[in-house]
Amino acid sequence: MRRSAEEERKLLEIRKQGKTLREIAQRLGRTEATCEGRLRKFTAARLMAKL
Repeated sequence: MRRSAEEERKLLEIRKQGKTLREIAQRLGRTEATCEGRLRKFTAARLMAKL
């Protein structure tokens, strides 16, 4: 699995646990902005799939 795909999977797992953006970023060792961008990407992909 690609590293980015693995990180995305972890990000979604942590998010499902109800963690804040700050907690997610700390766990992944990324900035909050990076995590926020990835979460927005997932949201956009879900919305496009519904169209």
